[in-house]
Amino acid sequence: MARLWMSLFGVVVAAVALGVPAQGAAAARMPPQDFVVGGGNVGMLQGVSIDARSDALGDNASGTVSFRVVIFPGLELLISGPVTCLAVNGAQALIGFTDTSGILGAATIVITDRGPFTELRRDLFMLDPFGPTDCSPRDLAADNLSSGDFVVRDAPSKDQCRNGGWRNYTDAAGQPFKNEGQCIAFALGAA
Repeated sequence: MARLWMSLFGVVVAAVALGVPAQGAAAARMPPQDFVVGGGNVGMLQGVSIDARSDALGDNASGTVSFRVVIFPGLELLISGPVTCLAVNGAQALIGFTDTSGILGAATIVITDRGPFTELRRDLFMLDPFGPTDCSPRDLAADNLSSGDFVVRDAPSKDQCRNGGWRNYTDAAGQPFKNEGQCIAFALGAA
């Protein structure tokens, strides 16, 4: 019996040494991310699909953009590539990407999330193939999606929570923060 206990003790020690979490242990939370996900159609751009993510300050952008440009039925160009930058401000996102097909090159997409898709309220979308691709702020005329929906999430950073900034953000469930400390805890991944 003593041998069995020693064997079990050895397994537990090995599991702890290897970093295997104990059953029931809470996983460490990651700080929240800015993101844009969704898809839709707008004008000649069909099958738009976006999955773009970054940290709360817009660093470490990743993800993909893809869509088809329908010139006329039977003639379509596939545009797709990796996300190079993401800047989210409230419900508006600028997404830089590089088309790997070589047709478009570097471009920027601007999306404004206006909530769930309805006939009276549609998200706004703009492809800017000629402007700067560094996600710097700019005003562009955008078109309504003809179908589809995008979700834009602006996660706060610790600094964005300070000096009343916490009032401009919500938690992952969409609930407003009650105070600065709650916002900072969320931004650090502790809430």
